[in-house]
Amino acid sequence: MRLVVIGGVAAGTKAASRAKRVAPELEVVVYQAEPEVSISECGLPYHVSEVIPDRERLVARTPEKFAENDIEAKVRHRVEAVDPEGRRLTVKNLDSGETFEDTYDRLIVATGSKSVKLPVPGADLEGVFTLKFLTDADAMKAYIKKRSPERAVVVGGGYIGLEMAENLHHLGMEVQVVEAGEHLAPTYGETVADRVRGHLEGQGVRVHVCAAADEVSCVPGEAEDCTGRVESVRFGDTELPADFVLVGIGVRPEVRLAESFGVKLGETGAIEVDENMRTNVADVWAAGDCVETTNRVSGKPMWLALGDVANKMGRVAGTNAATGQPTLAFPGVLGTGIFKVFDLGVGATGLSEGEARDAGFDPVSVTIEARDRAGYYPGARPVLLEMVADGKTGRVLGVEAVGSGVDKLTDVAATAIWARLTCDDLVNADLAYAPPFGPTNSPVIQAATVLSGKVRSS
Repeated sequence: MRLVVIGGVAAGTKAASRAKRVAPELEVVVYQAEPEVSISECGLPYHVSEVIPDRERLVARTPEKFAENDIEAKVRHRVEAVDPEGRRLTVKNLDSGETFEDTYDRLIVATGSKSVKLPVPGADLEGVFTLKFLTDADAMKAYIKKRSPERAVVVGGGYIGLEMAENLHHLGMEVQVVEAGEHLAPTYGETVADRVRGHLEGQGVRVHVCAAADEVSCVPGEAEDCTGRVESVRFGDTELPADFVLVGIGVRPEVRLAESFGVKLGETGAIEVDENMRTNVADVWAAGDCVETTNRVSGKPMWLALGDVANKMGRVAGTNAATGQPTLAFPGVLGTGIFKVFDLGVGATGLSEGEARDAGFDPVSVTIEARDRAGYYPGARPVLLEMVADGKTGRVLGVEAVGSGVDKLTDVAATAIWARLTCDDLVNADLAYAPPFGPTNSPVIQAATVLSGKVRSS
């Protein structure tokens, strides 16, 4: 029995390893177009800034390591076509240019996601980058070494844009962030976004919102067709000087191959799978950033490109592909996420008030200001927490937090939402307390207490 996995990184390599563990007799092959089969993508911004100087620290496993477990991982090999009836693949060796055919009995699609390119003139200039793979980080570091850029413009105020704003600032660049929406961190509410903006500006990073980039210009005289080196970014009547541009306007599921051989896509544009990660095509499973899942709170389809989610999906897909049976199920997600900007943490899980209303709930919400430890303990720092609950049942639906210690608060909230707990449940939650770690009542308990009163009066 031969299992072929298309794509590596988190989902593909997890699926391959899990399948081999479940069925040691299985022949497992992974095809990956990038030079590395398994990397830690979330660490890339910190490698660009030399916070993580050693490139190899971000290589999770090499083809040689996979070979030790009898898994054949072929990098720089791209699957160009799939024939599901004949169970055949067309594969291109990207180094030699050779094209050859392979066969499979069972197939896992883990083609991931791709960065959205800036759809404006000049987006392909030297010095304009997206960040998705280790090779992207390599290109950035080579350019920085060669050109010593001093002025950076980050286009996009989401996760990757804000993380890169911090890391480019760490390298000594003057950084400006350009966001087309009304506020930074567009998946968060305005209150949290305002805290993020204030913190960025306090570090010397300039922020421009409602500012869609219109054009990227090159250094005059470098090339008549403007294929030279970046000089500026323009939006409206404003032109920002820049010798380094990071485009972080989002990612999209990479589904072209899957769609070409009949795999059905879902409402979000990602691959539709059942709870066992099986597609509509016989003996084909899918996992990772290319796959749509379900939001456990709203019940609606959701696409979430996060490494931890991809890893868990890969485990389910690998198990079921190995057995050929619906052995494991993936239960869906809450949309939990977290990032940091300098020393400010930002986290969220579940639904916002607007999303809860759209999902058919009757939501109520509260916002509280607290401290990350006892107020009298040295070094106590502020944290803001917003909590949303259903006004009829008190069920906790979502939380956003910004400040210090938000990783713990977000995880407590995610666990509560996963378990469908109410505000009253959280009011009496037995959480750890000592002055160096938090106030007497955790900010989660504080918010739940206030929200419980609102639920009773609603």
